[in-house]
Amino acid sequence: MIFKQGFAATLALLMLVSAGFAQAAQDPRDLVQETVERMTSRIDAERERLEKDESYARELVREELVPLVDFKRITRMVMGEHFDQASRDQKYEFLEVFKNSLINTYASGVTLYQGQEIRVLPMREEDRKGNYARVRLEGTTNDGKVIPVFFTLFQSDDQWKVVNVYVNGLDLRDVYRAQFAQSMQQLGDLDKVIDSWSAESADLEEKVDVETGSGA
Repeated sequence: MIFKQGFAATLALLMLVSAGFAQAAQDPRDLVQETVERMTSRIDAERERLEKDESYARELVREELVPLVDFKRITRMVMGEHFDQASRDQKYEFLEVFKNSLINTYASGVTLYQGQEIRVLPMREEDRKGNYARVRLEGTTNDGKVIPVFFTLFQSDDQWKVVNVYVNGLDLRDVYRAQFAQSMQQLGDLDKVIDSWSAESADLEEKVDVETGSGA
C-alpha cells in the first residue's frame, strides 16, 4: 500500500530530520544535515531491537519527537475555530491524544528507513522570514520515486521547533485540521472527538496519498 511505503516512511523522516531542532539556534539547514546523519546512524545501529520491540520504537520516537515539535501551536491550528470554545482541560487532553497518535504513527514507520537517500537542499533567501524558516528535503522511496518534503519551523527563545510539514505539496496540518472539523461535524461534541481521535488517525492511510499529494 502506498501509505506503508510512502506516508509512514515520510512521517519517520520528519522524526529523523527534526530531532535537533530544539537545540540552540543555528543555521536551520546545517542543523538538519547534522541531524539526518546522526539519526540515520542511530536507526541502523538499533535496527534489530526496533524491529523486535514496538514499545522501544515508540520510546525512541517519544524521546526525539516531543522536545522538537511545538504541540501547543499545532494543537491550536488543528482545532481551528473550536480551540476558543474548548475548556483548558479539553485543550490539554487533545494535545496529549494528538501527541500520542503521532508517536504511534511515526513508530510504525521508523524501520522503513533502509538507507534510502535523503537530500537536504540548500536554503534560499525566501526560506527564512523572521522567526520562521523552511527547510527543504528530498526523500527517495524504495522504488526510486523522489518525494519533496519541507518543514516549517518557528524559532522561540533560540530554539527551532516544527510547526508544520508538507509532503509532495500536501499540507499535513491541513489534513489534520480537516479531519478534526469533519469529526466535529459528525459527532457534534468536543469530548467525543477527542476520545475518537486515535481511531480516526489510524484510518488516515485511507485518506492520504503522498505520491500524488492528494487527500480524500
